[in-house]
Amino acid sequence: MKLLPATSSFLFVILLFLFFGCKTKEEQKRKIPKKVYEYELLAFEKWKKQQYDSAIFFSQKMLKQAIEEKSEYGKIASYYRLGLYHRKNLSYDSAKYYNDKFLGLAERINDTLKIIEARKSFGFLYKQMDSTKLSVKNFTEVNELNLKIGDTIQAGKSLLEIANVLKKSENFGASELAATKGLKYLEDSKELKSIVGLYLVLITDSRELNRIKAANDYANKGIDILINSRKSQQNQGENFYNAANIKESIDTTVVKKVHRNVVGMLLNGKANVLRDLKKYEKAIAYYKLATEYYTNNLLEAKRTQFNLAHTLFLKNGYTSQSDSLLNDSYEFYVQEDKNQEIFSTLLKLAVLYKDVDEERTLAYINKALQSAEKRKREKAIHEVLRLKITVSTNTEELNRFLVLDDKLKSKKEDLDYFYIHNRFNYEDEEQQKIKAENARFLADKKTSERTTQLLSLSLFLILLIVLTFLIYQRIKRRHKIEKVKTVHVTEARISSKVHDELANDLYELMTQLETANPEKETVLDKLDTIYNQARDISKQIQTVETDHRFPEELNNLFRSYQSDEVNVLLKRYDTDIWKGISSHIKVTVYRVLQEFLTNMKKHSNAALVVVSIEKQNKQLFIQYIDNGKGFTTKTSKNGLLNAENRIRAIKGKLTFDTELDKGCKFSINVPV
Repeated sequence: MKLLPATSSFLFVILLFLFFGCKTKEEQKRKIPKKVYEYELLAFEKWKKQQYDSAIFFSQKMLKQAIEEKSEYGKIASYYRLGLYHRKNLSYDSAKYYNDKFLGLAERINDTLKIIEARKSFGFLYKQMDSTKLSVKNFTEVNELNLKIGDTIQAGKSLLEIANVLKKSENFGASELAATKGLKYLEDSKELKSIVGLYLVLITDSRELNRIKAANDYANKGIDILINSRKSQQNQGENFYNAANIKESIDTTVVKKVHRNVVGMLLNGKANVLRDLKKYEKAIAYYKLATEYYTNNLLEAKRTQFNLAHTLFLKNGYTSQSDSLLNDSYEFYVQEDKNQEIFSTLLKLAVLYKDVDEERTLAYINKALQSAEKRKREKAIHEVLRLKITVSTNTEELNRFLVLDDKLKSKKEDLDYFYIHNRFNYEDEEQQKIKAENARFLADKKTSERTTQLLSLSLFLILLIVLTFLIYQRIKRRHKIEKVKTVHVTEARISSKVHDELANDLYELMTQLETANPEKETVLDKLDTIYNQARDISKQIQTVETDHRFPEELNNLFRSYQSDEVNVLLKRYDTDIWKGISSHIKVTVYRVLQEFLTNMKKHSNAALVVVSIEKQNKQLFIQYIDNGKGFTTKTSKNGLLNAENRIRAIKGKLTFDTELDKGCKFSINVPV
C-alpha cells in the first residue's frame, strides 16, 4: 500500500509527458515562429498603450517575417493584428483589406476557428463603421459556425454582439430577439459578464419598446447575479431592490468576474428604469451608487452623471444643479470629441431650458442639428426636428421631419425583416442541416486525434483507478474512526447519565428510606421520576426503525414528551417526505431531535414546543422552537457540540438562536 502514492505520481508524470509530447502534425503546423511571435509581442505592447501607428509598424514587420519563414499561421496572426490596429486607428479601408486577407487564408487552409475569428473581426469593423447590416451578417456567420462545432458559449456571445449592433441602430425588437436567444445559450454557464451584458441590452430594448415592467424584471435579474442570488423576484419582493440593500448585498467575488464598469452600467440601467417609473428618489440613489463602480472609465461615469442631471430636472424642474451637471458633461464630451454624447447633451440642455429661455433652447437645438447634419445621421436629425417643431413651428422643417420619419420607418422594417426572417428564423430542416454538418466536423476532428486521445485516456484511467482506490481507503478508515468516536461519545454520555442522574436519585431515595419514614406518595413520586429517567436513557440507545415505520416512530417520539405541562406541536409535516431518504440521515435527525426534547424537558421549563419538517429542492429543513428559559453557548457547550457533530457528519448545517429567558430556536438543513 505504501508504494501506491509513488506509483500514481510516476504514472501522472508519464501521462503529462505523453500528453504534451505527442503533438499532432496539425498542432506543429499552427506554431508561430519565434521571431514572428517577438514582433507580435512588440505590436501588442504598443496597442495596449494606444500607440496604433507603432503597433501597425511592428505588425508589418511581423507579416514580413512570417512570409520569409513561410508560416501560414504567422501570416494569419499578422493579418488579424493589422486589421485590428488599423480599425483602432480609424483606417477602415486598410482594416477591411487585411481582414479580407485574414478570411481568405483561413478559408484556404480550412481552419474553422480562424474563419470564426475573421468573421468576428469583420463584425466589429462594420459595427464601428455603423454598417448595421454587414455587421449583423458577419456576427450571424460567427453564430452559425460556432453552432456547427458545438460551441454554444461562443454562439451566445455572438448573439450578444448582434443584439448590441441592433440596439445601437434602434432596431429594438430584433435586438430583443437576439438577446433572448443568447440568454438561452448562456444562462446556466459561468459567463457572468456576457449574461449581465445581455440583460443590459434587454433593459434598453424593453424601455424603448415601452415595456417598463419587463425592463425592471431584467434589471432585477441582472442584480440577482451581482448579489450571487438565484432567488426569484417573487420571493424577494420589489422592496428588496433598493440601492441601500443592493450596496450591502453585492458580492465582491462576482464583481471581479463581471468587472466593475459593467456593474456600474447595470446599476445605471436599473436607475433608468426607476426614472421611467417616475420613482425619482430611488433612481437618484442608484445613479449615485453606480458612480462608485466605474474604474478608469470616465466616459461611463459622465454618462451616469448626465442621466442623474436629467432625473433631477424631471423631479425638480430647472435647477442650477441640473444645469451645472449637464454643462459639465457637455464640456467633457467636447474635450473627448464624443459626438454622440455631445449631441445627446445638447438635446437635454434644450429640454432643460424649454420652459425657461426659448432663445437659449433654440440655440442648443440648432447646435444639435448642425452636429447631426455634419455626421450625416438621419436618426439624429429626425430626433432634433421632432423637438424643434414643438418649440418653433416651421412648415419647411415640419415637412422635412415627416419625410425622414417615413424613410426611417421603412429602413427599420427592412432591417428587422433581414434579421428575423433571413438569419435567425431557423426551421427544422435547417436545424437538421446544422446538426449533420456539426456531426461530420466532429467526426473528422475525432479521427485526427484518436491515437493521442486513446493513449492519454488509458493512462488517465489507470491513474484515476489508483487515486480512487487510495481515496476510498482513506475515507473508509476515516469513517471507521468517526464511528468508533461516536460509539465512545455515546457510551460516555449514557454512563454519565446513569451515574449522575439515575444512581444519585436511587441513592437519595435509599438514604431517605433508611433515615426517615417518608410518606407513600413521596416515595411513589420519586420512583416515578427514576423510572422516567431510566426510560429516557433506554430511548437514547434503542434501535430506531428507519423503514416505512419511521414516520410513526418520529410521531411517537414527539408524543412521549407531550404532557400536561408541555405542549409539543408538529407543523407542516408530510410523512411522504421521508421516502428515498437514507437510513443514517433518518437516525441522525431522530437522535438530534431527541436530544433537543430531552434538554427541553430537563432544563428549559418550556410550556410549548413547535417543530416543523419540510423538504424543498433536495434539502431537508427542520426547525425547533420552544419558549423555555434558553441558555448561553458557554453553559451548553457539550450538548451543542454533540448535535453539531451529528449534523455535520451527514453534510448538514445546524444554526441556533437563543438567549437566557428568551427560549431556543434551532434550524437544521440537510442535503438529501
